[in-house]
Amino acid sequence: MASDPFEALAELVRQRQRERGFPNEFKIGDLVRFPLGEPYNRERDYRIKTIYNNGFEVECDGFVYAHTDEAAIRLGMTHSPNHGARS
Repeated sequence: MASDPFEALAELVRQRQRERGFPNEFKIGDLVRFPLGEPYNRERDYRIKTIYNNGFEVECDGFVYAHTDEAAIRLGMTHSPNHGARS
């Protein structure tokens, strides 16, 4: 077990995301996009608000949207090209 409980928790989250089928690691606050979603939403940046053990909540323009793991994978959830930009 790691001596830093927060690092141990972060590693557990990364491991669980890999087990759930996500090739990339996602954290709260990351900017993501859904390139396989509706055409008018593909270029929008969504900020991850909450991560559950079976899905995500993302926020855009003051609205919060919930996605199961299956939906996020089907929609191709990926980091936004603006991922490094924090607001």
